[in-house]
Amino acid sequence: MEAAEVKDLIDEAHERERAKRRPAGHHHAEENDEGGHGVKMSTAIYISVLAAVLAIVSVAGSNAGKELMASAIEASDSFAYYQSKTQRQISLRLAADELELLSAGMPAEAQAKALQRSTEYRQSADRMEADDGKNSRKDLLNKAKAAEVRRDHAAAQDPYFDFAEGMLQLAIVLASVFAITNRGFILWASRALAAAGVLMAVDGFTLILPLPFL
Repeated sequence: MEAAEVKDLIDEAHERERAKRRPAGHHHAEENDEGGHGVKMSTAIYISVLAAVLAIVSVAGSNAGKELMASAIEASDSFAYYQSKTQRQISLRLAADELELLSAGMPAEAQAKALQRSTEYRQSADRMEADDGKNSRKDLLNKAKAAEVRRDHAAAQDPYFDFAEGMLQLAIVLASVFAITNRGFILWASRALAAAGVLMAVDGFTLILPLPFL
């Protein structure tokens, strides 16, 4: 619900209340108008605060969802690249072993070439194992693990923001209903939902108190 719509509903409700109370006396109507104006202002401020908090929670929830997706993709890609390099390393060592076995029955010259190629394969595999530069096996594994940590953190945050957003939206709806009906229990229900939504949002940012059902 837009802020302008909320304001129109509040103004319309209080205009109806003023119309009902005017026959009882001009002085009494003025007092009711002043009291109604105060309720209208406080309700409008309350709804505005809830809308601001809801906007923050919505942005946080959207960011958590984006981080979850991006980190999951990064972890998957890094692990795939890591496995590809690992398979390449294993293939080099298997090829070196096979050349060494086959060289036993070869003539001396062919045997020397086979052993030389086997040594080159092993050296390539060893370099891949020792390499710790960018996009090396170690670097890719570290990237994948870091992306998994970010993914799991975002996945833990996301449901808290979803629940907080829903509670705050309901709180705004109930506050709007209160502005029309002026029923106190509706306002208290709105405040309870707002408090629960704020607490859920804080827990989403901090994850201090993990809830078992989320």
